[in-house]
Amino acid sequence: MSSIIPRSDDRAAEPLVTDLADFLLQLDEIDADADKLIAGLTEDQFHWSPVASRWSIAQCLVHLNIMGRRYLPALDETIERANAENLASRGPFRYGFIERWIAHATEPPPGIRLRTPSSARPPDDQPIVGVSVNFRLVQDELRKRIRAANGLDLARAKVTSPFVKSLKMGLGPCFAFLLAHERRHLWQGWQVRKHQAFPPA
Repeated sequence: MSSIIPRSDDRAAEPLVTDLADFLLQLDEIDADADKLIAGLTEDQFHWSPVASRWSIAQCLVHLNIMGRRYLPALDETIERANAENLASRGPFRYGFIERWIAHATEPPPGIRLRTPSSARPPDDQPIVGVSVNFRLVQDELRKRIRAANGLDLARAKVTSPFVKSLKMGLGPCFAFLLAHERRHLWQGWQVRKHQAFPPA
């Protein structure tokens, strides 16, 4: 997994700007929800789905791991470039309509359904312990990027999607999108766990 080199300038020591502090709070809530989702599950329950066309809880979390790992290098590149170009700001930030719409449209329950890129389609053969450990690792790495973005212009510093090269979002909207995407698939996992045919332990 790629890693961020901590900045040595004064911006890194300043309090987090409001947007980034809120993102960290959202990450904490997402982690707590993920813990509840998989609490007490057996391997059979973890990999169960009501029909072949719907993802299991395992696939929902594996997909988030795949997405997170693909986005981390893109975030690194943007943060490093923004530092080099001195794109500094403590806000407030004004994000574009399309950027805000993407994050909003990603929130659960899904209002629109998009085809998952083939490289992000999750297998269903990974054990619950490995998936949950990897999920936590990716979350911790995302926290590092949020903190590393402190003091940067979250609107002007653009992240290029690792899946759609023509799609560019500011750091702020990109973080918002990733968190909304995590909530979307945890919500999807909860629909599986709440299904009337969900197998007993």
